[in-house]
Parts: sequence; C-alpha cells; structure tokens
Amino acid sequence: MNQRNTIIVFIAITALLVAACGGPQARNDRTVSFIGGNGGVNIGLINGVPPAAVYDGGRMDFGVGVVLENVGESDLGPTTDNPFARVSLEGFLPAAFGMTPAQMSQDLDRPLLGAHKNFDGSILPGQMHNLVFSPLNYRERLQGNRVYTFLIKFCYDYESIATVPICFKNSMIENVQDAQICTLTGEKYPQNSGAPLHVTSVVQNPLAPYKVMVNFVIEHAGTGEFYGRTAGETCDPTITNSNKYRVDVAVSSEDPGLNIQCSTLGGDAAGTITMFQGAPQTVTCTLTGDAASASRIYTDLLTVNLQYRYGESIAQPIVINAVGSAD
Repeated sequence: MNQRNTIIVFIAITALLVAACGGPQARNDRTVSFIGGNGGVNIGLINGVPPAAVYDGGRMDFGVGVVLENVGESDLGPTTDNPFARVSLEGFLPAAFGMTPAQMSQDLDRPLLGAHKNFDGSILPGQMHNLVFSPLNYRERLQGNRVYTFLIKFCYDYESIATVPICFKNSMIENVQDAQICTLTGEKYPQNSGAPLHVTSVVQNPLAPYKVMVNFVIEHAGTGEFYGRTAGETCDPTITNSNKYRVDVAVSSEDPGLNIQCSTLGGDAAGTITMFQGAPQTVTCTLTGDAASASRIYTDLLTVNLQYRYGESIAQPIVINAVGSAD
C-alpha cells in the first residue's frame, strides 16, 4: 500500500472512531444519566396561522396558532411539579382585534411531558401541543396599510436536576489505591438534565474524616429569562421586577444520614438564591457523613434540584391591508 492510500485509510478509521466515541451518539450512552441540552420548551407558530396579511374593516377572521415542544427533561403543566404554564399575546389593544383582555392568554390544560432516556440508552422525545387564539378580526378601516408586531410569550414553571458523585473517606490523605474509587479533592463533573439552568461545576475539598466542602456553580444556559415562582409572576422582563433571576435550590443525597448545610442557603439544604443580572452563582455546602455506618472510602451521589419560572417569546409581524370602503 503506497503512502497516499495509507493516509486515506488512517483518516477513515479516525473518522469512524470519532463518530463512535463522541458527538450526538454520546446522548445514547447508557452510562450517562441524562439526555442533556440547554432548552426547556421551544415555542413556534403553526404554518400560516396567522397569515402574513389580513384585511381591515372587519372583513377577515384569523387566528394565532402556537406550537409548544418540550425539548427538556422535566414535565410541566397540570398535575406535575411544574404546574404553571401560560401563553399570552401582546403588542396590540385587544379591542382593536375584537378580543377581550381575558382572551389574550391561555393556560395549558394538560401536562406536557419532557423527553425521557430509557434504560437501554434510547431516547423518547418530549411532547408537543398546539393552541390557537381565535377569532381575531381587525375592526377599523385604515387609510393605508399598517404593520402590527404580535409578541407571543410563554411563561412556565420548569426544573433542572444535576447529579454528581462525592467522595468520602476516613482519612484526608490520598493514595493511589483509593484513587481507583474516588479522590477527595478537585472537580467532580456533574451531569445535568435538559433544561435552561445547569450546575456547570462542582469542586470538592476535604475538611475532616467523612466531612467535605462542596462548591457548585449554577449558570444560565438557555435563551430566555428566569424568575422566582412567586404567586402572580408572569415573566415580567422589566428591570424593576425584584423576582427576576431568583431560583429555588435543594440539595439532597442518596444517603439519608448525610448532614447537608449550605451557607449560601442560610445553613439549610434548601433555599432561594438570586443570580445578579443572571450571572453564574456559586453555592457552598458542607457535607458530613455518618462515620458509624460508613465504609472506609465510598462515593455518595449528590443531587441538586433547581426550580424556577421561565419565559420565552417570539415576535410575528402581520400586515393589515387597507382595502377601502365596502360601500
């Protein structure tokens, strides 16, 4: 085989190895807990609903059709842990299009289930749901064509789950044999469910036998904006909204005897943080294992649950054609 053919064969084999070991195929890895991704619910429009142009003078009924697709891994809507889900229209006076203020919003009337990873690594996609605002009808007569921009907003409860193995040991001294199980110091690489907020870093340091300090960073990875789950919060994006960038954080473990104290959460294992202008926030916790029932060295799975309200929106221009007098 000449040198040129040898190079071609080498490149082909390398490409196959890359395809097998990384890229989208990694989502199907049975050793990875979650599908992952930075999205919660995608919002779009039904093709042709609304039309690009309508007529003035009450001549044409039309609708605004919204498509919701849950691309994350949390369920939302009625009967779920994330019950609030509301689509609303903005950008025009309701009366101008024959609507009342109450007709400008619709709450999801059924659960919208998230994507799911099966035990064999296969992926079940999240559910989709359509809803339509209708009928709209522009009542006035115009002197010339006019463009309205409709803002379609979706405000909904969502949650993120991150898991990470934490190392516990009856000694603060590291050795090569114990390192085959885990190490007491360093980055622990969390896994995240598909959602707009992630735990992007977890760093562990030993404090005493069976006692460690953990610093984990919460970061916004999505394209929308997030808020606290305060009653009445409808994803108001204005800078005066004090409920913006608030997240409920809960830290738990598979070990019921683990004592969790997070100074960032007021000394508890759960609480609320505010991420200043949406910037990453570090949470510090001290974890103390039960030495009486512990192995000499072991790993414990730590879970961080984040709950929040999330807002996404799209804008759609609509041309009102001035047809003139119908008399």
